[in-house]
Amino acid sequence: MVVNFGHNYLVNPVDGGFQAAVSESTREWIEKLQTGYYLAGTAVGPHPIPTMVREFNSVIGKETRKQAMEKWGGTPDVLVACVGTGCNALGLFHEFIDDKNVRMIGVEGGGVGGNTGELHSASLVRGEVGVYHGAMCYLLQDGDGQISKTQSVASGLEFPGVSPELSFLKDAGRIECYTVNDQEALDGKHSHI
Repeated sequence: MVVNFGHNYLVNPVDGGFQAAVSESTREWIEKLQTGYYLAGTAVGPHPIPTMVREFNSVIGKETRKQAMEKWGGTPDVLVACVGTGCNALGLFHEFIDDKNVRMIGVEGGGVGGNTGELHSASLVRGEVGVYHGAMCYLLQDGDGQISKTQSVASGLEFPGVSPELSFLKDAGRIECYTVNDQEALDGKHSHI
């Protein structure tokens, strides 16, 4: 976590992975609203952060559209993106939201298995609506609203929440959401080597 105080930057190490880093950064920012600022590379949290991150990542979708037009003179039939917090998926999908003929598929970390009682990171597929880091989104939580542990072999996909915009697109029926468990992901990687 890097915190800016005027022209001085302070780097604080955070134990506990990505989720802990986002939580600690948000906490630090809230405590120092008058003297600090918050900049994240992930599409979670309060506005305008998810929108800014989506825009920074929009080069993915713009380049995809450009290359599709160059290669075959049209749009892709299907877009597939991994979903952790959603920044890369939003970067790809946002360019094509109004193209109703383009299917958009988000694939989340299914963790150690397909059963709902096993550890996973499938916020869109198996989560429920909640509020996390200042935004309403699909969230992995227990019956008491406490954040659930997550699991994914993929670094960065083991987050309990997801972008509020992806949550909206799911509810609107604009994106399809699926999971791939850890073993399936490893099998897929090795089958193409």
